[in-house]
Amino acid sequence: MNTVVPISRDDERLEAASRWVLKIDEGALSVSDKDALGLWLDENPRHREVLLEVAAVWDKTDALARLADFFPHEATPDRTPTVHGHRPWTQGVAVAASLIVLVVSAVFLLPRVETSIESDQPLPTQSAAYVTAIGEQKTVLLPDGSEVVLNTNSELSLTFTSSARVLYLARGEILVRVAKEDRPLSVVAVDQIVQAKGTEFSVEITDDQHVEVMVTEGRVVVGIQPKSAELPGATNFDADSFILPPVLAQLADNTLSAGEELVLGEADTVKKAVTADEIEVRLSWKDGRLIFRSERLEKALREMERYTTVEFIVLDESLNSTDLSGVFKTGEVERFLELLRTNFNITHKFDGENRILLSSL
Repeated sequence: MNTVVPISRDDERLEAASRWVLKIDEGALSVSDKDALGLWLDENPRHREVLLEVAAVWDKTDALARLADFFPHEATPDRTPTVHGHRPWTQGVAVAASLIVLVVSAVFLLPRVETSIESDQPLPTQSAAYVTAIGEQKTVLLPDGSEVVLNTNSELSLTFTSSARVLYLARGEILVRVAKEDRPLSVVAVDQIVQAKGTEFSVEITDDQHVEVMVTEGRVVVGIQPKSAELPGATNFDADSFILPPVLAQLADNTLSAGEELVLGEADTVKKAVTADEIEVRLSWKDGRLIFRSERLEKALREMERYTTVEFIVLDESLNSTDLSGVFKTGEVERFLELLRTNFNITHKFDGENRILLSSL
């Protein structure tokens, strides 16, 4: 049986609700957390609704029963007759949890979450799909507590089973913070696997279909995905038609540790060390920024193009060797062009075809 539960379109509200459900389920709420949760619930009636929706999606409705302990003044049943149809809040929770409508949300606006329950599975299979537009970043909290940040123009699908956590990256770039547990979390991109049990790393599919992996915390294991059906995307997602990746053995030549990167798919794959400063530059996109430190203009232009629909054309090829430094908001084309003119005597004009032509003053 497949069930799909709708989620709020408000990503910020959804993320907050997800964090609260996880904390409640883990029994990790401090006194100050309880106060903060009470304030958050009182801020907007939608907060309570989204909390219920998230709990239903992740099958954490049992955790909601503990909310009665957090708000005894609201949760204690009123034994006197109710007035104007009012009912105690805990009764509202039970009714709302049982009446959530099961419908499919549009995948380009919302993550799609599916749960299929079979008698021979101890845990249900969960699946979802996420997409970001050009210039958009999105943070997704996964059912296990892991967090994924999607960069511009990225497409990601997931399948969670009782034995595996799998992310299928169809295009783009992600930063993954893996919640520690026995099930390995695998990122499958092109024909490569990046696997970990609790760490932080980024994965990018480059223009030439290589897979660039950088580890910022802990360690990951890399390997080749066995040949199977085409990897799922947001528009063709069917978790049952894809083969789960194997559990990779951790060996000296297939393990990356914090501060190392590797480009998979190249003829000669060599681990490279990355400094803390380099990591800050490479992951500046997650904060909606681009940092260039003595970056060649040609490379900086290609990076800027990832976050906007315009294309840069350099008419004077000698300009490509210009070293560029600066901090920009992703997609901030006008300020970028202003810096080129002011600091490097590079002028520009639009050709009417969504292209910007660059030349020397």
